Amino acid sequence: MTQSDGDAAGVSAVLVTVSLIFASAVFLILKSLYDKRRIFKFAAKIKGFRFYPVVGNGFHIIGKNVFDAVQTIIKDHGLPCNMWVGHDYNYVTADPQEVKIVLNHPNSFDKMRIYDNFKLAFENSLLLAPVDLWKKNRKFCSKSFSQPILNNFVEYFYRKSCTLLEVLRDSDDKDKFEVFERYTFDSFCESIIGLDYNLQVKPKVRLVEWIGELQSIGGRRLITSYYYPLPVWLFSGEGRRAYKLLRNVMTLIYGVIRDKRRAFKENPICVDANSPGLTLLDAMLHAEGEKFSDKQIFEEMFLFTTAATDTSGYTLAYIFTLLGMHADVQERVYKEVMCTVGRDRPIYYEDLPNLKYTERAILESMRILPVTPFIGRLCTGDIDLGTKIVPEGSNVFISVIDLHRDPKHWPDPLKYDPDRFLPEETAKREPYAYIPFSGGCRNCIGKPYALMLMKTAVANVVRNYEIFSKYRSVSELRLTSCITMKTVDPIDCRFKWRAQE
Repeated sequence: MTQSDGDAAGVSAVLVTVSLIFASAVFLILKSLYDKRRIFKFAAKIKGFRFYPVVGNGFHIIGKNVFDAVQTIIKDHGLPCNMWVGHDYNYVTADPQEVKIVLNHPNSFDKMRIYDNFKLAFENSLLLAPVDLWKKNRKFCSKSFSQPILNNFVEYFYRKSCTLLEVLRDSDDKDKFEVFERYTFDSFCESIIGLDYNLQVKPKVRLVEWIGELQSIGGRRLITSYYYPLPVWLFSGEGRRAYKLLRNVMTLIYGVIRDKRRAFKENPICVDANSPGLTLLDAMLHAEGEKFSDKQIFEEMFLFTTAATDTSGYTLAYIFTLLGMHADVQERVYKEVMCTVGRDRPIYYEDLPNLKYTERAILESMRILPVTPFIGRLCTGDIDLGTKIVPEGSNVFISVIDLHRDPKHWPDPLKYDPDRFLPEETAKREPYAYIPFSGGCRNCIGKPYALMLMKTAVANVVRNYEIFSKYRSVSELRLTSCITMKTVDPIDCRFKWRAQE
């Protein structure tokens, strides 16, 4: 056989290989389209951008973060609407009746597929665990969020808020999201973990910055995830950076668990019938080997650390910004705090139920600026919404921010009005028109913890500081999100020490 015959045979083999790869790809695409025929039939009745094989709505959403991608579709087509990420279908809704059905339906307890991007860190945590494992672990973790345990945390929330007062004295040039994240992370470490790291005044602890950067990378990653598989993405520059940041966070949190395990062994905790129960990390270490592996403890603590830091920290930044924009609301909060607590004495858990207007101001902040603007569920079976049946295999994408700003339920929706949450006003509304902590049985386990922490911080800051902001409307804030939502630009929120009266 001559060299030319060998070259021709080599070229022929390459062509055959390429043809087989191409044919296989075409077959997989056609199979995917055929398997989703019921979903296509359903989606044909819903508004949205035109679907194209392989790319889905990619021409309209690639290059955008999740927030911008969803808002682009909603702005052009209204709600409900379709969003296709490749061949992965998302039914986007903000109808409280549909939301209620979805969040309580046994066929939608699993999280939507886009959450698979977080399995590297949270695979078996309460966020992403399969239903059976989630039920078992949720029941276990709930004991550590009982009211007697939470009441004991207020001491830590208050003490850390006193450190926050000192930080705010010289905070005009600081990133307010970072300032309040450090407060929430510091409070979390002492209350949930049981170790005091004094993180608000130790800038070398960079967890807040690492999580923030991971959020930014994640926001870009989510929309491209269908087109750019995780194993491939991890070799990209951005993927390598995300993995390095994740390793940094893992090292820090494993270090915290190691510190606590050492302290736990040196001073074992006895649990008796009269005990109010153990804080979360103590409880998990107490059950280590029996109910939780080392990896499971890490995943839960990673989830609770990031959730407690980001969501409560961002929400506090929004609360104080809105109070700075609305001097009348701020004054009512101030007067309530002064009447209930006064200027100088500590804040106790018994005070918190009496801060009713303060709580309404917090709830209204979470309505206008929900720190988790979207949540989603996977349909593991058909779901009957009354007027339509969402087919198995679909994702239901709930736009919390549109739900919270729907003028049908919230007249003049961008107006900041805490009295929307007076009991008589709340009774008039659809219960699922307001879901800052999600809803149904897979809602946020940390809701009571977060509200108590935020009420303590708001009360202590407002009685000591006047708050100002340059904004005149919430519409001036440019927003972005991965899981949690923050402003594109540094948020304007300034603090001036109140003179003694």
